[in-house]
Formats: sequence, structure tokens, C-alpha cells
Amino acid sequence: MAGGLVSIRYKATGQALVAANAGDYIYPEDVRFDGLRDLLYVKASGLAGGTWQQTWLFEYDLHAHRLLVRQRVPEKALAADCSLTHRNP
Repeated sequence: MAGGLVSIRYKATGQALVAANAGDYIYPEDVRFDGLRDLLYVKASGLAGGTWQQTWLFEYDLHAHRLLVRQRVPEKALAADCSLTHRNP
């Protein structure tokens, strides 16, 4: 499949829902979970339609089973990944 998405399956009900879908050729790069607030955060990035770079951020409420935020952001507006900015000598 040309697109990447993140789906959630609730064990108690077996229900599966899409938490983040940024579109064709845009794939999840970072997924984080806030256990205190039951929120899932996803960063997705790639060449939309195989042509232009796009980055999307998602916030999904696991308790309410709904997407709270889906926002396109400029890649340069985000901090560099920790693994790339902090290296051991």
C-alpha cells in the first residue's frame, strides 16, 4: 500500500479505528503514548503523491476514540530527532 496509517484495536471490544492517516506516500515516523491522559501522538512525513514533502502531526484520544488534531506543519518548524542531535563522542 502506498500510504501508512496507525490503527488502534481495542482488546475489550475488538473494535479497530484509524488514529492517523496522512495519505499516500506519507508514513508514520514517530509514535508516542501519553499514558496519563490516554493520548496517542503521531508524526508522519513523506513525499505526498510521490512529489512534494509533507509532514503531519496527529493527536488521538484513546479514551474518547476520536482524533483531536490533524495538522500539516513545515518540517523545519520541528526539533531534530534526539537520536540525531545527541551523539556520544
